[in-house]
Amino acid sequence: MKLAYSIVEACDLLSIGRTTLYQLIKAGDLQTRKVGRRTLIPAKSLDSFIGAVEQRDGRACGDGSADVSHDS
Repeated sequence: MKLAYSIVEACDLLSIGRTTLYQLIKAGDLQTRKVGRRTLIPAKSLDSFIGAVEQRDGRACGDGSADVSHDS
């Protein structure tokens, strides 16, 4: 189980580009942590973001793809 994801990993998980990811971070939709020069996004932040999007849009991902906290 991963506790945090790199920028590249988060983009892959969310299927979005870096610019969009940085816009979400700037808007406060995703939390980040700096470790040295690396920017990491906690798995809990990604889970919360995905849950908020699903709730807002009134739908859920039935294929389990939204559950990023259980990746190995």
